[in-house]
Amino acid sequence: MRAADLFRISSRQVLRQYRKNIGVIVTIILGSAGLIVMITMGRSVEQNISNDLEIIGNATRLTAVLKIDYSTPLQINKETFFQASIDSVKAIAGVSDVGSIARRKNSTVTYHNTSSSFELIGVDDAFWTVHGASAASGVLFTKKDLAAHRSVCVLGQRTAQELFDETNPIGKFITIDNSFFKVVGVLDGISMPDKVRHVFLPLTTAKDRLSGVTPIVKLYIRCNSWDDVEQVLTEIPKAIHLHQPGADVKVFYPKEILSRVKAISFGVKIFVQLALVATFILGGIGIWNIMMMAVRARTREIGLKKAIGAEDHDILFQFLAESLMLSISASTIGFFLGWGGVSFVATVLQNSPPKDLFWLSTAISFSFSLLLGIVAGLAPAIKASKMEVVTALRYE
Repeated sequence: MRAADLFRISSRQVLRQYRKNIGVIVTIILGSAGLIVMITMGRSVEQNISNDLEIIGNATRLTAVLKIDYSTPLQINKETFFQASIDSVKAIAGVSDVGSIARRKNSTVTYHNTSSSFELIGVDDAFWTVHGASAASGVLFTKKDLAAHRSVCVLGQRTAQELFDETNPIGKFITIDNSFFKVVGVLDGISMPDKVRHVFLPLTTAKDRLSGVTPIVKLYIRCNSWDDVEQVLTEIPKAIHLHQPGADVKVFYPKEILSRVKAISFGVKIFVQLALVATFILGGIGIWNIMMMAVRARTREIGLKKAIGAEDHDILFQFLAESLMLSISASTIGFFLGWGGVSFVATVLQNSPPKDLFWLSTAISFSFSLLLGIVAGLAPAIKASKMEVVTALRYE
């Protein structure tokens, strides 16, 4: 039988039986589409999930604290973190960013006739990134605000409520030590729930305009991933001692939270992969079942074809071709559905899908479907080809 005739007959047979095959077709479509989306966008999705888990649980955030012994005369290299030390920590492989912080406690903040005591925190722009912070309203001050020593501030949510009640605080001015500060944003209550009753100022402005602000004795370090945490943990003291020999630096990280986040992420990845494998296995079982039913239903047809001269290999190739057509046609539809899924996920994540991964996943999907069609259809095809002519013709 010519290849063109084999393709035409197999395609026609699959179309005729599409109602019986619909369940298997849908299964393979979903499996193919899922495989394409998972391989193409899996890395981006994994990074976003991991980043969200890390930020929510602070699993990759380390805290470096400079211990000061006030019972002995202070040395200049032991009473504050130098900028050179901070830059050295930023240069460590695996470090995403480093945020600095200085404090002043029990400060009176006034808006019109409303006054209350809040803790003031001077921070740099990296402080927001390290904590995964965002503004509930307005904006967070930036590197330009620090460079210009601008008199701006960000309020914690409870601070905003106590000072302004229901009034929108953005653009209003508060008073601290007879100095005016413009409110540019209100911090969300999720990233730093322990700091909802604080006032955040640019670190440079806090040092210039206010008295009683502590030196920088605490750094927050965000790692690129949880795999970098342990390595960065050991490198931080070394980096600081390059510029501040003898400084007593303690580094802390949330060990238990990190372990739990790793377990959650691992579980999510395993679940998705097992679901895709199960989908393809169900599709293969479905094809095998359909083809076995087709062999039984078409036993007399097989006998007639053999009686008029069809060889065993002709029957084998025909049934194997039908199995392949069923699998490949469903995979083709899955390709278009997968492309739609990739585009949707890319839009949600606000990035562009990697084309090389898309075509690689498409090749893997079609190869898997081809293999599925051969493996699932081989046994029924062999059974059909081995039928005795007389037995097949007498079959009722």
